[in-house]
This record gives sequence, C-alpha cells and structure tokens, in this order.
Amino acid sequence: MSASGIDSVDERLRLSRALLTATAGMMRSTDPAMMFRAICDALPAASPRIQLAWLVLGELDTPILHPEYAVGPAAVYAEAVQVPRSPQAAEHCPVRDAIRRWEAVSGNIPASGGAAGAAGLRSLLALPLGRAGNGLNGLIVLYADRPDYFEQVGMALFQAFVHLGNASLEQAALLNNLTHLATHDLLTGVLNRRGIQESMERELARSQRRQLPFSVLLFDIDRFKLVNDRLGHREGDIVLRCVADAAHAVLRNEDYLGRWGGEEFICLMPETDCETALTLAERIRRAVRETPIAVSSGELQVTVSVGVASYPGDGESLDKLIATADSALYQAKRSGRDRVVCASRVEQHVHSLGNMLDAALRERRIVAAYQPIVDLATGEVVAEETLARLITPDGDIIPAGDFIEAAQQLQLLHRIDHTILMQAFSHCVTGLKTGMNRLNHFVNISADLLRHRELVEEILAAACEHCRGCGDAIGDTKPMIIEITERELLADIDQARELLLPFTEFGLRLALDDFGSGYSSYQYLADLPVQFIKIDGSLVRRVSEPKVRAILEGIQGMAEQLGVITLAEFIESAETEARLREIGIHWGQGYYYGKPIIISSQGLLGSLPALAAPGI
Repeated sequence: MSASGIDSVDERLRLSRALLTATAGMMRSTDPAMMFRAICDALPAASPRIQLAWLVLGELDTPILHPEYAVGPAAVYAEAVQVPRSPQAAEHCPVRDAIRRWEAVSGNIPASGGAAGAAGLRSLLALPLGRAGNGLNGLIVLYADRPDYFEQVGMALFQAFVHLGNASLEQAALLNNLTHLATHDLLTGVLNRRGIQESMERELARSQRRQLPFSVLLFDIDRFKLVNDRLGHREGDIVLRCVADAAHAVLRNEDYLGRWGGEEFICLMPETDCETALTLAERIRRAVRETPIAVSSGELQVTVSVGVASYPGDGESLDKLIATADSALYQAKRSGRDRVVCASRVEQHVHSLGNMLDAALRERRIVAAYQPIVDLATGEVVAEETLARLITPDGDIIPAGDFIEAAQQLQLLHRIDHTILMQAFSHCVTGLKTGMNRLNHFVNISADLLRHRELVEEILAAACEHCRGCGDAIGDTKPMIIEITERELLADIDQARELLLPFTEFGLRLALDDFGSGYSSYQYLADLPVQFIKIDGSLVRRVSEPKVRAILEGIQGMAEQLGVITLAEFIESAETEARLREIGIHWGQGYYYGKPIIISSQGLLGSLPALAAPGI
C-alpha cells in the first residue's frame, strides 16, 4: 500500500486485465472509433480510482481540443474541457506535451486546479495512439482521484499498451485499405459492384425493419462506346472518372454512388421517396451535361440517361428494384437519351403489355407475318422476312414495334422468337413441298433466345426434321436466314460467335440487321460469318443526300469485296428504289413492294396497319 492509500499491485492487476481485454478487442476491430471507445469504457470500469476517460480522434494539432467521447463518474467535467494550442500549453500541459512528444505523459492536478480540482481529479495521463500525422490516430486522457496515481501503478504498463494499441491501429488501417480495395472501383474511386450491392442489401434490411422508403438511380453514359471507339480507352477512362466526380459532387452525404459495370453507375439514396429521387437524378443529369471534359483532342461533352426506382412501390426486393430501374433507364434511352425516367410512370404500361403477351403466347395469338424482299436488278421477289404480330381477342393486329420493347424488359423475347421460328419453318416447308414458294426466309432472333440453349436445341431439332421432310427440294443451301441486330450482339465477340454457332453449324445463314446504325458493325462483319447485311432504314430514307449516298456507296463497295449481299430496308418509292439500284444495292424491302401479311390455313388473314413501319 502506497502513502496515498493505493494498493499499486492490485491496481496494476486490474488495469492490466482491462487493457489486455481492450487490446484483444482492438485486434478484432477495424473501426478506430469503436476501438478507442472500448478502451475508455474499460478503464473506469476496472478501477474506482479512475474517475474519467475521454478521447479525441483524428487530427490533434488543432487550436483547441474538445473531448469527443467521455465516460466515468466525472464525465460531466469533460463537457467543459478545452485544451488550447500555445507555447505555454506545450510546455506545461501534459496533454499537449504528449501530442508533441507522441508518447505517454502524466501529471498532477492541484486541489486548487480549477474545475478539475473541484471535481476531485488529482492526476492525469495522456496516451497518444497511432502514428502522428497519418490520420488514423487519437488521444485518450485518463484522470484519477489520487496524485501520482499513474506513476505508482507503473508507466511501463501504459507504455506497453501504447505499443500494442499502435500495432492494432496499423492492422486496422491495413484491413481498412484491403476492404477499400475490395469494395471500391480503382478507376473512378466510387464503390464497385460488390460495394454498392452490400450497401443496398444493408439499406433494404434497414428499410424493411423501420418501414422507410429508399430509391436507386441507374444511369449510364450515352453513346460511350463511340467515345471509346473514336478516342481510345485511355480517353474513355477520363470520361468515366469525370462523370463519377460530377455525379458525386451533387449527391448528399448520406447517398452512395457505385460503378455497376462498364459505363453504368448506380446511386443508392436512403430514406428518399420517388419525387425527391427524381429531383436528385435531374441534378446529376444536369451536372454531367454541364461538365466539360478535357481530352487530348479538346473538350468533350457527354450526357447520361437515368432510370429511377423506389422501394417499396417499384419493388420489394433488390433484384426487382434494380430490374425496374433498368427498365426505366432503357425507356430513357429509347426516348432520346439525356433524360430521367421514373419507373412507376412506365411500369404500369409495360406490365399491361406483359399480361397481353402472356395470354397471346398461351392462346397462340402470336403469329408470323411475311413481307416480300425484291432483287433490285430484276424486280423478282427473292425472299421474305418473317415478322411477329399479336392478334387481340377482338381480331386486331398489333405490330411487333408496339410490344417488342415490353417483351424485352419482361424477358419474353425468347418465347416470341421460338414461336415465330417454328411458324417460319412450317411456312418454308409448305412452300417447298407445294412448289409455290421457293424463297429465302429471313427471321429475326434475339440474344435472349441465344442464351436459352434448350430452346435453341429444340428449334434446331425441328429444323432438322423439316429438312428431312423436304428432301431434295432444299438443295445445298438452306433457305432460312437468321437476322440479328448489333444491339442484340454482346460486346464480347467470341461469346457472340459461340452463341450463334449452333445455327451456323446447322447451315443457317446469318444476316446483320440495321447495318449502319451502330458503331461496331464492321467488327462483326470481320469476325462473324455474315452473308447478308440489311442497311438501316434511316440511311435508306436519306439516299438522296450526297453524304448519305457516299456512305451507302462505301457500304456496297465493301460488301462486294466481302461477297456479302446487301439489302435496303424502308423502300417506299420508285425514286428511292432507282437511287439504290444505281449504287448497286442487291435487294430491297419496304412498303413499295408490299406490307407484311399474315397467312392462315385459310389464306390471307390480314395486313399490317398502314401506320406501322415496314420490317418491324
């Protein structure tokens, strides 16, 4: 027992146990604030002699230090503590001296020592933890009710704890860095897909418990592929960083921004309803549009399209919510890009069409219509395109352009493709067997169908059976040609080739649809066994313009060298036909030659309403 009435051995044992327990907890934690608070909580609980423990985290070289957290019988005193930064304080104040020397420093408090003395505090110990200046550090200050308390217990105990604490903080810093790398996108600095997914899962659980709304914004950079193709991936990376920075700058502190993949970003907005989310989405759209991006060729302006979905109205699971936001984003793109679309405002229409499609598929009211394709040199009908039509219970005919978008969003395209392909096979076989129709048959397929391998196998088995039934009527070249658009093909050309392989190996030929509307058509021509290119109607309609004519002449010249047949869509007049014939385009299709017609077992059933676009 010391002269001051302290059993130093007992005190040392108490504090050793508390510090060891706290250190073990620090080794398991990656949150510095929790680590420091655990120490503060442990020491006053271990010994009645320690009346107060308070802490400060982060930057310590500030004009005035205020306790951020305090615990112990004298915690009220901590509310008034202010530790100034001055030469006098550095020389006479143990707290400032500990920060300056970055080591444990103790001192006594006289009974007449102001508020501290009046609170019965007689000694203090300042413990700086971490590495000075690295940001991941803090200061713990302990107060005892006996003079020289910390010296009598033994400063070696506290100095050893400082070393252990520093090691724990360094480990926490390392783990935090590793966690940051695992959850953040290295290019843009925002959360990566894993990081934002985890944040959304936590927010969904919290919102379910507390019955709170939240919203997600899904946005991507319009025509970003063109930026990469024209300027290169290095400049594309600059654009990605600038868009992320512009979006992050206008978000609230509580919002989360993540890179969902490629040029697509997702924003999580806790406790945010749809109307507020729309306002914030519009703020992001404007911020990106108004941010000039410096690239090697000068300044570049880009835009984003945004889809908004809110919990719980637009979905009660993350998968549903994100799918709904994606549908809204798709609608924003279809509506002209550089705009914000709220899911709740389009979802009702989409699901209404979805119900109609489901019923039509069950009741076999998705049927094929056939539009003629003409050889421009001879005027002879050489092929026909098979197009999907929906017949309502009242007998009205709905063109594919009115329901394909909804089918794509609701993942029904593969079922429609399967239905139309089967009808096309039967139509082809009937024509061959009767000798009434020995044409080539173009049929659209989607990437959605290609990914359903079981349907592809079923389709090819049916095709094989039909071919056997036709016998010699087919000849060496099969009359079926599958069409696919560039937007349906995957960015990974090898994967696109693999998905198309079952059809091409069977002997079906491949046509690239909407040629000239995208930015990678030439790559697909080089890497896929394309035998037909269907020139996009937007170019065909402008054939009278000198620049467009030059483009079409270039396409035709390239096709001649590759041995590819060209087919122009949307021919609606004799003048357009004549200009295309002059250029050398091989085949043509459009209302000038005939609208799509539906043929039933009784003959002509109906034709496409005049307002619909040919080839759709």
